[in-house]
Amino acid sequence: MKTRSWDKHYASEKSELRYPDENLVRLLKKNMPFISDPARKTAVDLGCGSGRHLGLLADFGFSGALGMDTSFNALMVSKQHVSLSLVQASIGNIPLKHDSIDIAVAWGSLHYNRKHELAAMLLEIRRVLRQGGHLFATLRSFRDTYLKRGEHLGNDTWITNLRDISGSVVSFYGEDELKTEFSIFGEFEYGLIERTAMGDITTLISHWVIHARK
Repeated sequence: MKTRSWDKHYASEKSELRYPDENLVRLLKKNMPFISDPARKTAVDLGCGSGRHLGLLADFGFSGALGMDTSFNALMVSKQHVSLSLVQASIGNIPLKHDSIDIAVAWGSLHYNRKHELAAMLLEIRRVLRQGGHLFATLRSFRDTYLKRGEHLGNDTWITNLRDISGSVVSFYGEDELKTEFSIFGEFEYGLIERTAMGDITTLISHWVIHARK
């Protein structure tokens, strides 16, 4: 069901996001001084969608970046825009070797799962990261009301009925949950980014933004 809803999403023109998230741009730029010789580093975009952040990684010099998504249609959209390697797989079962990745991006992908799946996904990311490797990620905050609609499954997890991704599972996280889940990394920092929906200032779009290092 989850893959079908995302295949449907990436079959529409609305899904073709072309420009990277400015917050990820800022995070990468801030940390680039600590990431020497990116052309020799390996990077993966976990849940690459339409490929907008693969292009960003390439712009920052990561010539061998890999895009991964569960949706075949997402990979086909990415293929139109980037000439990088793509693979169909889930974050819970990353087809990469231990300690093989320097940079992992999970931007807008980790929260589209049930809460009990997050720990396994983060362990997989930690497994493939080299010592000192970076993870740049987002999680939907418990304050979000934009996606929190449809059927509530309990524990702040919903099957959203938002039109373009209707049927997708979305989990929302509090600060204590975020701290607990990311404590498996050697160090991590986080912030909260929020905005209202255009035309409706009562609807809040709220994300935790996380930078973690192994």
